[in-house]
Amino acid sequence: MLSMFASVDQQEEPSFWNSLEKPSNPTKSSVHIKGTLIELTSTEKLKERFFCLSQFSLLRSKNESSPFKKSSSLKWKIIEPFVEEGNSEQKYGFRISQGDICRHFYTKSSEELDQWLIHLSKIGIMTDIKNDYTFKKVLGTGSFAHVYLAVDVENSQEYAIKSIQKALIQSKSNFMALVNEIDILRNLNHPAITKLHKVYESPHHIHLVLDYAPGGDLLHRILNKGPFSEEKAAKLIKNILKVLEYLDSKNIAHRDIKLENILMMSDDNDNKIKITDFGLASLTNIELTQNCGSPGYVAPEILKKKPYGSKVDVFSVGVVLYIILSGRAPFAGKNPRETLIKNRDCTILFYDEYWKNISRQAINAVLYLTRSQPKIRPTAKEALEHEWFLKHCEDVKISLRKTSSAANIFNAASASPKPTQVVLQEMSRQRRSSCLANGGRGESQVDFTTRRMSCFLNNTKGDNPTEFSTRNIPAHNHIYIKNAVEIPTDEKKDTKKI
Repeated sequence: MLSMFASVDQQEEPSFWNSLEKPSNPTKSSVHIKGTLIELTSTEKLKERFFCLSQFSLLRSKNESSPFKKSSSLKWKIIEPFVEEGNSEQKYGFRISQGDICRHFYTKSSEELDQWLIHLSKIGIMTDIKNDYTFKKVLGTGSFAHVYLAVDVENSQEYAIKSIQKALIQSKSNFMALVNEIDILRNLNHPAITKLHKVYESPHHIHLVLDYAPGGDLLHRILNKGPFSEEKAAKLIKNILKVLEYLDSKNIAHRDIKLENILMMSDDNDNKIKITDFGLASLTNIELTQNCGSPGYVAPEILKKKPYGSKVDVFSVGVVLYIILSGRAPFAGKNPRETLIKNRDCTILFYDEYWKNISRQAINAVLYLTRSQPKIRPTAKEALEHEWFLKHCEDVKISLRKTSSAANIFNAASASPKPTQVVLQEMSRQRRSSCLANGGRGESQVDFTTRRMSCFLNNTKGDNPTEFSTRNIPAHNHIYIKNAVEIPTDEKKDTKKI
């Protein structure tokens, strides 16, 4: 089988072993496993050498006391265990290959082979997934993949396996989106980010072994239970912002934060989540200009084709907060194009029917996260300092900064909102034809639940709402609210009818 990843591996390393610029020994914390193996060299000779698996590379030295002089990156190489039947005994080992390049390594026992495979499987590309997992049922289906619930045959642990059809990702953009997702996930380690445990390749599929989220996604949680209380919403959004703070420290932007990509780890806990689907994620140490994301969640600077950074994710979190508090979408449209236009213009409506029981602190938090100008939109770390999060989240130990005086333009009672019916529409065809490039993939990739839907919610019809003065809301488009919310006295003189 010719691996799809051969071209990626050969671009990075054209030969199997590469000389290190400076002989060295890896730090103890970076070592996965080390020991003596017998290598079958390119000249068909068996040589006993000392090896160390460090980060994503296999290092080689003459013996345990010698420095390592050779290195081979295993990120995109195929790992296959084998057993050879000899005249008197069995020989155990593994082969590492990519294209025409192949090396065989022998261990002293099957137990030693198992130890090496535990660590190699986290770094390279494995091959026989059906030997390791039992597929139980389909969790979701998308344009390029099926997601299955599977069980590890060794320990009965449940996983979600995303099986991507190779025939459907032949284009360079689709394939590189997958490579990008694998590369980024392997470099992340956070309790609220979906962990990529292993990657397998078969003749017709690429399989990603991921954390299983038994609670489904946030979209289905809202559909089943209605909007969140302020306390639950604050704790959930705080956890998402903590993830963004971590990603920012790694110079990574997710670029597709939305309800469907926030997974619930249990049916009865609304705070324990994992962020998933890093197919559109990108490093932020380069200038980002790609037009991508999901309609209704995209930061305005992306839609205005301006360079952007990690703050685009903060905007998307603001949209998520709006939805989980009210059960409505701020940029709801009749179709993706109308949604994108509203999304770009960034005019947010707070209708009294859905917001009258939500505190002004919560509304201000929505405004704070969704500021249309990225220069004064907060980072994830800054957003966590908002008084609303500090009020509801005791574990946020950050000093309260001065918040915008925009908090004072609202005067609403603090209580839990009533559940509101959410209208769910099938959007797979429309999304593929939308003006968002979405990484050249059309619809975003499938994770633990069906991704062929999008949360476009009905707008409330009626008389035109009243426009509030925005002089105290820097760099944000006009905010509207309908009917019963009172305007503070010092702001009444600035209001007008539209």
